[in-house]
Amino acid sequence: TSGSRRMALMSQRPAQDFSTRVNEASEAGEKFVELFYDTVDKRRQQLTGFYYEGSLVVWNGNPYSGVQDISVFYQSLPNSQHTIECFDCQPVLDSQGTTTVMVNCEGVVSFDVQPGNQHNEESFSQNFILVKQGDVWKVSSDCFRFLDALT
Repeated sequence: TSGSRRMALMSQRPAQDFSTRVNEASEAGEKFVELFYDTVDKRRQQLTGFYYEGSLVVWNGNPYSGVQDISVFYQSLPNSQHTIECFDCQPVLDSQGTTTVMVNCEGVVSFDVQPGNQHNEESFSQNFILVKQGDVWKVSSDCFRFLDALT
């Protein structure tokens, strides 16, 4: 009957909407991870495009907020080379139905990477919350932490 068909379609709609959000989060997160770490390692002065005035970075427990503060901090770091070993992206829904994306990355980073220099790799975890502003995803929260091996 048409009533049961309508009920079946209505019950599928939330699942389809959520599935669309999962796909959007996965696509946004994957593109973000590739572009963000390439920018950090090769064009750090362009990092300001990833953040907005309300952005917050916590780097090994040290907070930085706003585009200028975050830019100055990242510019102060030595040259780096990040290798992402794994990442995951998930949609996070707020009460107004707005989608944000949680991106969790783990990998190794080497600092002061220059030809002929010996460098040590350090394991890290970095978590981001991305918010959509127009058609662009921006970093709302960026939390970086070096990882210590369990002994």
